[in-house]
Amino acid sequence: MQIYSHTKVDTRSQQRSRIYRISTLGVGIFVHLMVCWSVLSIGYMDIQPIQFLGICSIAAAGFAVFWLAILTEWNLGLQDPDMNLAQIIWAVSVVIMTSYFVAELKPVVVLAGLAMIVMCANRLSRKELVFFAVYSIVTYFLAASYKTQFNSLDFLSELVILVAFGLVLVFGPMLYRLEMGLIEGVLLDKNAELTAALNQIKELVIKDELTGAFNRRHLLETLTQQKAIADRNPDYHFALCYVDLDFFKQINDKFGHSTGDQVLKGFSDISKSILREVDCISRIGGEEFVLLLGGTSQRDALVVSRRICAKLLDMQVSSIEPQFRITASMGITEYRRSEEVAQIMNRADKALYDAKRTGRNKVVVADSGSGRQLVVNAR
Repeated sequence: MQIYSHTKVDTRSQQRSRIYRISTLGVGIFVHLMVCWSVLSIGYMDIQPIQFLGICSIAAAGFAVFWLAILTEWNLGLQDPDMNLAQIIWAVSVVIMTSYFVAELKPVVVLAGLAMIVMCANRLSRKELVFFAVYSIVTYFLAASYKTQFNSLDFLSELVILVAFGLVLVFGPMLYRLEMGLIEGVLLDKNAELTAALNQIKELVIKDELTGAFNRRHLLETLTQQKAIADRNPDYHFALCYVDLDFFKQINDKFGHSTGDQVLKGFSDISKSILREVDCISRIGGEEFVLLLGGTSQRDALVVSRRICAKLLDMQVSSIEPQFRITASMGITEYRRSEEVAQIMNRADKALYDAKRTGRNKVVVADSGSGRQLVVNAR
């Protein structure tokens, strides 16, 4: 029912757009008819005012048919519901019909009408555009041939107008499309730049600039998503690991803050090299990180944590004292069905506290409800 409703709304929007396009073309032809009326009022048309009003009525009736076809949704059964070609053919027929009666100032009348039509001709496909151009040129030539003799000066003038007529019909839409293509290219380039800028802003919003790890906000969002998955699927598990770099303040005091920054970034890089794409590393404090391991049990999280600790111990902190090493304390827990996000975070934090309290450089796995914890050396 919802899909049907959306489809109906889309159809109504398309129909309104079609009414707008037909109205735009109709206004263009109305302007052309007003130009013709001005020419008629100064005596340069071979037609009586009442006859000209008859032509205006015929023109309006044609556009009324298009409007009614859309209002009754009859057009939806057509191969081209927009009826673009039919509209343009009718519009150019009105222009040729009125220009037939113009005695002088014909170029003004013809080109004034074409200016309105060419703007709408860009809606046509290439095949439709060729058909439209051929129809218009042939129809205009037949009208000119019927009115003037082939060897007369008037016919030569008509040929000149016909050439201009054809050039406008053929090159007008082409130039319009070329310009639109250039504008579209510029817009696409600007859109790509804007997208890149937005992605960069998004990265800055959810990531720590120094380490490239995610921030607390992103961690909470990801935790909420993992909880939703686990609550729906009893066989799905995920684990949380709180990490604290041991005696990190000593590194800043001994080697300087720039070295400390390199150590933080080094830990982040080591973790990323071991973790999978579905996992998440976040920096939540100065030297505190959180690892979120999707689809992972406590046992597997312990294996991953010890691998990270081992690789961290192999990392050289400073060339001044190559033998100096840094360790980490970790607290691990697994999500328990239907508990709140804050509960799993508090339990992992408590396990980390116990790892630091019992001597650091340890991994503590929180108790699973039995009241016992698993404490192992980090390496």
